Amino acid sequence: MERGDPVIEHARKRALAPALALVLCTGCASPPPPPPVFVKVFVQGDPGVPLAGAKLLFGGEVVGTTAGLDGMAELKLRGEEGQAFDLMVQCPDGYRSPSDPLTVVLRRLAEPSKVPAYQATCPPTTRSVVVAVAADNGPGLPVLYLGREVARTDPSGAASVLLHVVPGEPISLTLATTDPSAEALRPQSPVASFNVKDEDDVFVFAQRFTDETKKVVYRARRAAGPTKLSSIPR
Repeated sequence: MERGDPVIEHARKRALAPALALVLCTGCASPPPPPPVFVKVFVQGDPGVPLAGAKLLFGGEVVGTTAGLDGMAELKLRGEEGQAFDLMVQCPDGYRSPSDPLTVVLRRLAEPSKVPAYQATCPPTTRSVVVAVAADNGPGLPVLYLGREVARTDPSGAASVLLHVVPGEPISLTLATTDPSAEALRPQSPVASFNVKDEDDVFVFAQRFTDETKKVVYRARRAAGPTKLSSIPR
């Protein structure tokens, strides 16, 4: 048979088909995955106070931990544009973890040098509270908290109390006058209450006492009666 024979041409095309398909498929290969996106997460205790040691979890796995003086963790995310990641923030001991997740959205910025930043807060589980006591006319009085003496007023009636308490709970202090040396003071064992907010704070317990033993009793003078006119010298 000659080369132009239809049977030979058909066989030739069948032999070249795999090679041609291979050439065409080289242009149909899957595109490479998009590059990862870096994000920064800053965790603070109080506003402006960075917190190290906070863990970031995704799907129950730790994916980052804040460190250093800036309380920052850097994460590398892979996914599609606009994909959201819910991160749980696990605060270190002494700090309260947020109940809601931190949602991080994958965004590829036009300037790769700019890294998206997110922020979370771990407030302290206790707060420092200072109570300045000013007891006018009340020297040497015990200051009681939960029935326990935590300070005593000096000769001027002043005292200072430092407490570490749970925010949102009221605290009460008592100036005890149960000692026999203070039984004449009024009022007896006054109490002051304060509401602690979610921040460190300073309160003043000012109390004025009177001493029953030092009260002055004024007596009316007895009238001398009228003066006789005859006794008036002329």
